[in-house]
Amino acid sequence: MTLRFRRPGAAYAPLNEQGTRHPAPRDLTWEAAIALFLDGWGADHPGVRPGTMGHYRDQLRTRIAAFAEERGIANVGDFSRYDLRAFVGWLESFVSQHQRPLTPRGKQMALDSARRFFGWLYQEKIIPEDICQHVAKYRLDKDLEPRATPSAALEKMLISLDLTSPVGVRNMAVIQVMAFCGLRVGEMVGLNGNDFDMEAGRIRVRAENAKRRRTRFVDLPLTIVDGEERVKPEVAGLMASWLQLRSAICPHLSEEDPLLITLGSGQQLATYRETGEAHPGTRPPGERLTTHAVRTILKRIAEKAGVDPTLATPHRLRHYFGLTSAMAGVPTTALMRAMGHRSPIMTARYSEFADSQRRWAFARADITKGISIPSSDAAALTR
Repeated sequence: MTLRFRRPGAAYAPLNEQGTRHPAPRDLTWEAAIALFLDGWGADHPGVRPGTMGHYRDQLRTRIAAFAEERGIANVGDFSRYDLRAFVGWLESFVSQHQRPLTPRGKQMALDSARRFFGWLYQEKIIPEDICQHVAKYRLDKDLEPRATPSAALEKMLISLDLTSPVGVRNMAVIQVMAFCGLRVGEMVGLNGNDFDMEAGRIRVRAENAKRRRTRFVDLPLTIVDGEERVKPEVAGLMASWLQLRSAICPHLSEEDPLLITLGSGQQLATYRETGEAHPGTRPPGERLTTHAVRTILKRIAEKAGVDPTLATPHRLRHYFGLTSAMAGVPTTALMRAMGHRSPIMTARYSEFADSQRRWAFARADITKGISIPSSDAAALTR
């Protein structure tokens, strides 16, 4: 059987050697079907982020395809509505490679990926039945409270960094960009040298790195001096130091190259600066940091500072920016633009959980002002 792609939006119909269409491809394996879905769905959504495609690939391979393998269903065409219902129950007992059950969010993501996969195959007439209509979406009672890194934990992490070493300066820059600018980890590692404007005190998040595919500009932490907005001197000094170190360690890097780069250990860095070659078996300094590397860096910093590593994830640092900005009274529209949210509803949750700011606003409003409220004497009532 040969799979021939037609124009976008047309049916991706499997054709045999004679060119006749199979009504139900019983010989379409899961790996082939997943590859077909990724190619076709990606073509139908130009500009989709590689990370999104990788997410669907991993979800489909490790969830629905693994379930089908356990049940002995080798071909996608043999998968029925009853199997999809059984898949929902299978997710309840699924245990990851780390011997952990799936979270409610993990179950929702697995089922949503499967529904999109089968829905697309039916839409393109590759399978004859829409089996998804018989299975409801996984309902998830979302906890909208932003789980931010506590201020005390963040301060411990910052104090623990050694600013006399290039690695310490770089790690400080990493934390500041996420906690004080609210960038997602993927947006941060995608920054180039020319995305950082020291004079204007702002960072450009390019469309190809942004989640919503829209370029935006984010200010570094600001303060008011003599009636003018200025970047906090401590932040400006740290970022200037990092730019100088980056140029000194890797003079071959230009403004179009990564802003936050690999450095290696002290010994590896010393070897590179002396010989111009990487330490055997290691990556050379000057390569772009990966999201995995950032998470590892944050975990090591937290452990060294005596902080629970689960409180120091990239997204918790981003929540710190959103929550503290809302508590300080930053308008929702301004915060929405800075964080790159599509809807103000996403941003409003920070204001909703900024309890101190909310209570202060209601106290200032004093909605009972001017109204005479009769008082009662509880002691008299109980006599």
